[in-house]
Amino acid sequence: MKGFLEKYYGLIPLVLLCAFYIYKAINFPVHDFSNYYFGGKFLADSKFNSSIYLPYEFNKAILNLGYSGLFTSYAPNTPLLALFFYPISFLPLATAKVVFNSISVLFFIYSLNRLVLFYKINPNHVLLVPILFFVPIKNELLFGQVYFLLFFLLSEFWLAYEKEQPKKMAFFLSLAIFLKVFPILLIFVFVFKKQFKPVIYIAISCSLLFLISVLFTGFDIWIFYFKNVLTKAFNGEIAGAFVDNYQSVFMFLKRLMIFDEIENPDAFLNSPFLFFALTSALKIGLIITGYFVCKRVSNSLFVFSYWILTTILISPYGSTYTFILLLFPFFVLAKSDISKVKKVIFLSLLLLINNLPLVIFNANRFPFSYLRLFALVLFFILFLSLIYRKVNWKIITLSTILPCLLIALFKKSEIVNSTYFLHKNAPILVYDYKILNNQLTYFYWTEKGGKTASIALKTQTVIKVELKNNQIFYNKKQFTFDKSNKLKPMLINNKKLIYLSDYDRGIGFYALRELNLNLEK
Repeated sequence: MKGFLEKYYGLIPLVLLCAFYIYKAINFPVHDFSNYYFGGKFLADSKFNSSIYLPYEFNKAILNLGYSGLFTSYAPNTPLLALFFYPISFLPLATAKVVFNSISVLFFIYSLNRLVLFYKINPNHVLLVPILFFVPIKNELLFGQVYFLLFFLLSEFWLAYEKEQPKKMAFFLSLAIFLKVFPILLIFVFVFKKQFKPVIYIAISCSLLFLISVLFTGFDIWIFYFKNVLTKAFNGEIAGAFVDNYQSVFMFLKRLMIFDEIENPDAFLNSPFLFFALTSALKIGLIITGYFVCKRVSNSLFVFSYWILTTILISPYGSTYTFILLLFPFFVLAKSDISKVKKVIFLSLLLLINNLPLVIFNANRFPFSYLRLFALVLFFILFLSLIYRKVNWKIITLSTILPCLLIALFKKSEIVNSTYFLHKNAPILVYDYKILNNQLTYFYWTEKGGKTASIALKTQTVIKVELKNNQIFYNKKQFTFDKSNKLKPMLINNKKLIYLSDYDRGIGFYALRELNLNLEK
């Protein structure tokens, strides 16, 4: 018993914290877990199709099963994720959440311990984990998220890489990619190191997982996912157009440079070209920096941690649970020989990034509403400064600026000539509307189910308009040109075009938009 405690004492507070929040999650709202659970349930009931990605259809189907008080969305999860949750979907919802949380904790503790033993990390540093990562751990379990499972997959992938087990490594990374897509960036590690055999194994493993998924979900839903869901997710379009809670570089730059008459009227400037150029520069710069890190840094855990930080910074959306992945750079710091003062600075930043509540940031005006992002960027800069001399910054600067100038010059601007029809406090999801007796009635969805509201609208004529290839035509003339999904266009008084659109929003999160045509009668 004494030997056991000496070996594992660092994990005891973490285990106790996880056990406490598994228990607390029992009476906590089901929250994000419902996204995954009902995906598995509809797969088990042979009702898994592309409509699962449309939030109105998804929530209506959940309500029809007898579950109320939920407002959930399956996007941007992959169809394969439903297969992950297929086995526990046969359990009652509350029981399934407890089971999933318990399994996730076991995997998390197991992989964490394996990392500690492999890299010979002092158990005293593990004692800091429940403090530094308190909120990510708490929210992971209360909300029933999948980041403990993702941490396990990424840990096992990297340990397999360290032990030169390419097939095992490929299997775990492939699962991580199908769980949360962004780990696909880790393939750059092998490309830059010219290790093409692991890339082949990863490609084979991903292909096999894809084929297995197709057997259960069908091929059509994957086409829909790649064509309609993933493209929006890459643009940060998960629900609303501007979501400060994501605390991402992408969303910060969007707030700064994209004007919106309702959601972002105080933008510093309105320059979609500059926004696109800077977000492209971020991606290109981080990837090229990653080349030098892969080629010149001998500390393999540092290399891996750099790419984990890169995926977080590139991602257009984020959350507190994502920061569980900051455990990898934390272990780098625990093993490093930097001064105690520098370690204190790093750990203080981790404490702030992980644990300050979002309400503190959101209560401030922009840009101070993004203080957590600033802390994360500062942490990344300081982390990169540890290997500053091993990076050729001149090459990175030139390689970043030139492609971005070319991209900005040749990128075609999307023509958006419509505006929001409803006011700033409009519902996040309007799924239908009708016009009758000089009144527009719209139907929207909340956690309480379908609701309706009406506004006065003087109408002399109401004409249904043609929708072709997701664009609106009238008298054989095209009036919309953006890539959003559109529904139910109507021409009012031969002047105003009203329709539902998910432009700049998550797939199926429709809002009422209007376009003044000024057509002659």
